[in-house]
This record gives sequence, structure tokens and C-alpha cells, in this order.
Amino acid sequence: AQWIAAELDASLVETTDLRPDQIERADEVIHGGALRVGGILGLRRFLRHWPLLATKTVVLWHTGANPGHPDVVTEVWRSHLTDEQLQSTTRFYLRGGFDAHRLGWLDRILMRGMVAHLRRKKILSEDERGLLAMYDHPHTELDRVTIAPLVNHVKAPRG
Repeated sequence: AQWIAAELDASLVETTDLRPDQIERADEVIHGGALRVGGILGLRRFLRHWPLLATKTVVLWHTGANPGHPDVVTEVWRSHLTDEQLQSTTRFYLRGGFDAHRLGWLDRILMRGMVAHLRRKKILSEDERGLLAMYDHPHTELDRVTIAPLVNHVKAPRG
């Protein structure tokens, strides 16, 4: 989020601190958060402002550890947005990474359960093998190059 704000010379506001008057003054509003078991961090709170956001250009993004298969990314957005929100927002997936040590206690417990389940499976998909590898060896794929499509979209002239 900090990189995106810096590239766009935009204000960076935590979702918990977002106020209606800030939305009213903006032409374009960008929201992003990490994908966790419970959803995209901050998105539900952000969408409480939808009556104000519906008249703005809204760009949404989320990060996650999955490889970004288009059908998976589409399903994530479909499970979090209404049809109206899907039609009136531009959405991006920014491949991030995973570090179990940075999880909260509940996410850590849920993750341990999933990892234990995967380790008992005899045959793993490529994505499942990748998840286990990330669990054992934290990493990130997010860098400034990753945000370029989003930044270029926002900077593109509108007609």
C-alpha cells in the first residue's frame, strides 16, 4: 500500500481511519488488503462506505500466497463483492507471499490445521506443495514491479 501511495502521490489511510469526508473529496479511491482465511483484510469495513464509493472510480486489490490462477482470483472477488460492485470496480491481484510467524493467533491455529491435513495427504497438487514450502520457508514475491499494472491503470488517461 505504501509503494502504491508513493507511486501515485496519493494519501494513505488505514481502512479503520477512513472517513466519509475523505471519500467525498476523492475522485478515485483505492483499497487493498491481504487475503486471509476470513476474507480480504479491511474490505468489509471499506464497503460499508459503498453509497459514497458508488459514485467514484474504485480500484481494489488484494495480495495472497496463491499463484493467482484467474479462476481462483475471480472466485475470491465474487465471494466478497455484489454484482454492482463487481461491475463498477477495477480489481487486481498482487502475488504476495506468506510468513506464518506474522499471523495472528487464530490464523496461526487455522493454518496449522490446514498444514497438518496437507501433510497427511498422499498426493498433493502443485499449489498444495507450494503452500507447504511457503509454510516451512517464508518468502514474498511482492516488489515494486508487481504493483506496476495497478499504478499504470490509475495513471492512464480516462476518456
